Parts: sequence; C-alpha cells; structure tokens
Amino acid sequence: MLTRPRHPTVDTALELARIWCAGHVIDNAPALGHAIRVVRTVDRHLPGAHPELVAAALLHDSPEFAPAGVNLDELLTVRLGPAVTRVVRALEAEHAGLDTIPGGPSIPVDDPWVLYTSAADKTIALSSMLLRAAAAPDPAEFWAQRAAFRALVPYFRAFHTAAVSHLPLSMAVEISPIVARVELAISALDLQ
Repeated sequence: MLTRPRHPTVDTALELARIWCAGHVIDNAPALGHAIRVVRTVDRHLPGAHPELVAAALLHDSPEFAPAGVNLDELLTVRLGPAVTRVVRALEAEHAGLDTIPGGPSIPVDDPWVLYTSAADKTIALSSMLLRAAAAPDPAEFWAQRAAFRALVPYFRAFHTAAVSHLPLSMAVEISPIVARVELAISALDLQ
C-alpha cells in the first residue's frame, strides 16, 4: 500500500504523517516508523485494504502530533474522507480512555476499521515492549519500571478477548501470542 504508485488518499496521508511525526518518538523510535509498521500490519492481514483505512492507520496518532492550529477534523474529512476522521478520533478516544477510564475504554467491535487499526496498533506497541524488555540488561527491572504499562495489561487481555472473533483470522493469530507473552512477563514479575 505504501509503494509507488500509491492511491492519492494514501499519498496525502503519508505526506501528512511525515510532517506531523517529524521529531516525535513512539516506542523509542521515530513516530513515522510506528505509523508505517501499523499500516504494514493492516496490509498484511487485509491485503488491498481500502485507501481510507490505510490513511487512518498512518494518521492514527495525528491528534497528538498535528499542529495545534490545525482543524484536524476538517482537514482529515476534506482531504482524506470522513472514515479517516472517524477512525482517528476513535483511536484518540481509546488512547485517552486508557489513562482515565477504570478498566479501560469500551472495545470497538462494532466498527471493523477502528478495530483493525486498534489491533494493529496494539500488535506493534506490545511487540515493541517485548523486544525492548528482551534487550534490556535486566528484563525484570525493565517491567518493574513500567507500572503504568503493567496496569494496562488487563485491558489488553479484555481487548483481545472481545476483538479476536471480529478480526481477520491471521490478525487474531498474530496478536494472541503477543498478548499472552506480555501477560506472562508481567505475571512472572508479580511472582518475584
């Protein structure tokens, strides 16, 4: 989806992602790399995904990175389509709810595009955490220093449980062991 020739919607979204992600970091790496990995995950499980879904995956963190003066809803809707705005705002609400709603936000099983983008985002973020823990000099200490993340692990399990039957089979197969490995790492820490 990201190789040339690209659909004009994807091309516009990629250019916005490049601009808005510049100078930002996610998972100790450039934010644009995270966005591209999320798109590749969507594409791997939904080959030929609709260009608006790809655009939404590229820009799922744009509320955090877009310049303050930008009317994000208008820009996304006019330039990329209302579905992009819907998915981006739904992921923004989910991310905000992780910090503010006890037990985490509701799981968007009624909106496939939101669910696919959210599952791809979690696949990438959780995989990154597992890789960083494995590379740490003391993995137990790595997890011990991440109390906020550890508190979210029950939400990741709840998300997985609610989402797995609504995801493409290959996406469900990919995310399942990742969530299990995160739970195992956290439970091993709790046993110490």
